[in-house]
Parts: sequence; C-alpha cells; structure tokens
Amino acid sequence: MAYHQGWINRQDYAQQGEGLTLYLNQLLNRSPLKTTTNERLRQGLLKQHLRGRLLYFLLDPKIPPTNNAAERALRSVVMARKVSQCGKNLLGAITYTRIKSVVETARLRGEDPVAVLMALRR
Repeated sequence: MAYHQGWINRQDYAQQGEGLTLYLNQLLNRSPLKTTTNERLRQGLLKQHLRGRLLYFLLDPKIPPTNNAAERALRSVVMARKVSQCGKNLLGAITYTRIKSVVETARLRGEDPVAVLMALRR
C-alpha cells in the first residue's frame, strides 16, 4: 500500500519484502509444533513458502496482497443466486454464470457488454 501511494520506492519495497520473508522463514523453520493440526498447517505453509507461492506479492508490487477484488467481483453473482430462481436448476445456474462471466470480462476490457453478448448470439 505504501508503494502504491508513493510513500516508498521500489527498492525500499523489495527490502521490506526481504525482511518479511526472512521473518516468515524463522517462523516456519522451527521445531515441530505440539498439536498435529498445527504442525500440519505449519508444514503446509512451509511447503507453499518454499515454492514461492506464499508471499508472491512481495516480489512485484503490482500484485495485490489480498483477493478483495476477486471477492468483490463475485459478490453480485452470490447475491443474484440468493434472490433469483436461476440456481434452482443446473441449466439456469450454468446459463447465468456464463452470461455473467462474459459481461464482467467485457467490462474489464472496456467493451460494451451488450454488444459482446449480441456478437456471441448464434
């Protein structure tokens, strides 16, 4: 967030990311935890961290650290499913999700959703 608001430069962002990565290494590379559930979680996080998947956003500040945008994009789909009848049968649910996907993709590309849907019409 500080990088996107211009408070720090890319070099400082990378340096802070390295510090967080080292700290996470210390936390994950420790002696086994007492409970099996916690230990399994630690092992899973360590596995993902070693593959470079856990803090990937620290490598590139353009990558958001949360999935808020994805959740916001899905919110309208979830709300529509709750209030409409299209989820009562499989065909209605599939049709709705396909149309919604085309409309949202068109919006993200700056295209007219209606024009895109009409172009897909057979």
